[in-house]
This record gives sequence, structure tokens and C-alpha cells, in this order.
Amino acid sequence: MNARRRQSPDGLPSRVYVKHGSYYWFKPGTNRWVKLCRVSDGETTMLERLSCEKRKAESSTGSGNIPALVDQYVDIHRHKHKEKAWPHYAEYVKASFRDVDVDQVDPAYVVEFLTTNWDGKLHMQRVMRAFLSGFFAWCIIKRHMSVNPCREVKLKKPRARDVYIPDGHFIAIRNALAKEKGGRDVRSGEMMQCFVDLCYLTMQRSTDVRNLQWMHVDREAKVIHFQPSKTEDSTGEAVDWPITPEIDAVLERARTFGKVKGKHVIHSLSGKPYGATAVRSAWDRACERAGLREVVYTVKDIRAKALTDAERAGYTMEQLRVAAAHSDVKTTEIYLKSRLTPTSVVRMNMPKAG
Repeated sequence: MNARRRQSPDGLPSRVYVKHGSYYWFKPGTNRWVKLCRVSDGETTMLERLSCEKRKAESSTGSGNIPALVDQYVDIHRHKHKEKAWPHYAEYVKASFRDVDVDQVDPAYVVEFLTTNWDGKLHMQRVMRAFLSGFFAWCIIKRHMSVNPCREVKLKKPRARDVYIPDGHFIAIRNALAKEKGGRDVRSGEMMQCFVDLCYLTMQRSTDVRNLQWMHVDREAKVIHFQPSKTEDSTGEAVDWPITPEIDAVLERARTFGKVKGKHVIHSLSGKPYGATAVRSAWDRACERAGLREVVYTVKDIRAKALTDAERAGYTMEQLRVAAAHSDVKTTEIYLKSRLTPTSVVRMNMPKAG
């Protein structure tokens, strides 16, 4: 929505308007509203914030056309990307290509951008190459350039993570979620334990466990309806997970946690859902309290442990594929293969004389 012209002077700086009790700045050339502060914070705070935003805008505007084009691209495609970090990738591009026109970019520019900013960080290099490739593809459609330079950029594939959490370490981390080093209870510890328990018992992605709502817990059918966010717009794979007595006990603990209730199973004391950063921080602190900081276990390793434990318990790959909501068995096999060390059945005897 564009900013409308003022009908009468109101004493506010150019492009600054009051909406819903807050000051907003209509950022030039971006078609974006930038919230400055609440009206109750006062005009001094508003002016300081406005000055800061203008400095940021000036620093990101160079002699090239890439910054403005990136802003347009993000505005148009933002709704297609559920990942919250996606719009922020644009800031890296704008900072590095501020003095470059899009038709000047060649593969060497892209490689320099990736290696300068994320040397040795293969995953992030692939993420940013994907962002750039999408941006350049859009620029081609808009006739700003004719060739996508990312097509010639080859990157190493990150090594598959092969970490497995032993039972002893898993229990130690889980216990540390609820207790500080001095023995004092962690306020959100019980809910964090519920989160970890559901991640393990259902084998679902941590994102889907965080986003699980009570409406998906079907007591009549005695199942939890999981529609994994990762496959929602691709294969559409889903799974109904039976509510076992163990899972039922976890759900009951989550239901009775805190005085404020929300629509999410995993919720804070205020009844709101946890973000990825909150659960990751709680997990990292628990690892440190458990004396396992150097091992570097992640929340995602819980799912790997669950699937690996299930395979060792005798479940078939097809059963695990269904449980994990994978589209094919190969995905499940890749997921487990790096975490299982095979045991040789070959037995040798020393040679004997004559």
C-alpha cells in the first residue's frame, strides 16, 4: 500500500505517518512501511529511530542497481517463503553488490561473494547460492540480464551429519532441561522436556512438534495428525501417529503446564508457541549443564536418534519411511546409514606352520 498525501499539515517529517498508535516511515524506493516506535514513546524517540533508518538506507544504496532490484524481488516473492530468515538474505546481497549492476554479475562475482562471507560454511553457501539463483532468474524474466551466473557455480556437498546421541547423554540432557546447576528448577523446564519427549516418541521434525496444535490431537481416533511443513508444498506426505500411553502422558503434562493456555501443545508460560531460537537456546544450555558442550548435539539429532533406535529395535525401512513422512525409502536409508556403524562378521585365524 502506498503512502497517501497529507490533507493537512501535521508537523511530522516527510514520509512519516501515524498508524495504529505507532509512527511509521514509508521507505523511499521500497514500497515498505518501517515501524519507528509507539506514539507514546514520544517524538524524540521517533526522530532518533528515523535518523537511524535513514542512515541504514543510505549505507545500503550504492551506485549499482542490485539493491533496488533485490528489494523488489523480496517484496514480490516474500509470501512464497515460509522461512523467516529468507527476506534477511537480501541484506547480505545488497551489502556486497551495492555498487554492481545486475548485468555485470558473472560466476566469479558469485564465488567471491560466497567464499568471502561464508568460507568453509558449505551449508550457508548453498543457501545463498539458491537465493541468488532465484533472484537472477527473476531478473532474466524482467529483462535485466540474459544468463543466470549461478548455473556455473559448483559447490561441495556438505558432509552428512553422523552424530548419534547415546542413551546416557540423552537422559542427562533431558534432566538438565529442568534443573539449573545449583538444583533450582528451570521455569520452562517441564515444557522443554515435553518438547524433547514428543520429538523422540513421534520421530517428527522439531518444527512440526513446536507448531503442533491441540486441534491436531484427535482423541476420538486416538491419533495425532501430522502434516510436515517441509513436505506440505511438495510431496504432501503426512502421517497419523497413534497416541500411545507414553505420548498421552506427555500430552497431559503439556496440557497442565502454566496458568495461561494457548492453541499450541508446546507453549510458554504466557501460552504462546516457542520459536526455533528459544528451544535451541534451552537445549544448548541443557547440554552445557550436562557437561556435554564439547560434543555439539543439536535438536535435530533427537529425530536421528529416534529413527536409529527404531531401526535397531527391528522396524523395517518401509515402516520407518511412513513414520518419518518421507516420500521414499531412499531418504530414510540415507538418514540412518551414516549413524549406524556396521559390524563385520568376518573372523580370521592366524596361519599355522607346516
